[in-house]
Amino acid sequence: MKTKDVIYMIYNEKEQSVTSMGIKFNDFVTSLTIELNNVLLLASQYTGEDYHTDLRLEFVRKEHLIDLYKENVYDYGDFCWVDFDEITSLDNLEPQEKAELLYLEHYKKALSNPFSDKLNNKYVYLAHDDGWYNKVIYKDINEFINILRQLIPNRLSMYKKSMERLGLDVVQQLVRLAKDGILIELYRCIKSKNSIEIPFSIIGKILDFDDVYNNMERHKAKANSEFWLVFKNKQWAVKSYR
Repeated sequence: MKTKDVIYMIYNEKEQSVTSMGIKFNDFVTSLTIELNNVLLLASQYTGEDYHTDLRLEFVRKEHLIDLYKENVYDYGDFCWVDFDEITSLDNLEPQEKAELLYLEHYKKALSNPFSDKLNNKYVYLAHDDGWYNKVIYKDINEFINILRQLIPNRLSMYKKSMERLGLDVVQQLVRLAKDGILIELYRCIKSKNSIEIPFSIIGKILDFDDVYNNMERHKAKANSEFWLVFKNKQWAVKSYR
């Protein structure tokens, strides 16, 4: 997928989910502060070493996750998974719990509670054409805050090698603004000797990501203001010049 380097994201506070364009599986896993345990693949084309015959689903043990990370999951089309702690927990799922997992994969939303006491999952990852449409439901939204603190510096490493993680206050502000849909244009970053500035706009909650991407200028023109994410003197800040 060749696209301009942008991130568009919508934060749903009630659901504790982030629906995004421009955040890939690789971005997600390399920004985690705690490594994943095992992963149950609800939808993928991955063929690994482990298959649960009762669920009729592939799963990946923690020690084999590196093989999954090497995959081009964008080519899978649908790529959906939940993490889980113990392999034996897969054997103990009731029919209703199995049905709820299938509902998650098919409808990209939860039938009831997306988090299982048996699986002890922290994430529900629901993607179609990974990086184009990704929805992640978080048991603890602070996990996303920690991911975003590292994700943006990782993505900007091609422009500036040494960058601090985003400050907690800055990321919390970004997440609050994302309730109304924010478009971060990494490709428009302005780099100088002492700083780097990335523009972003609040363009509203638009779930047609083709529309967002193909009509960015129109959506930005409707926004009330343009903000800048600024890294200077080893610190991050959000600024508005309007």
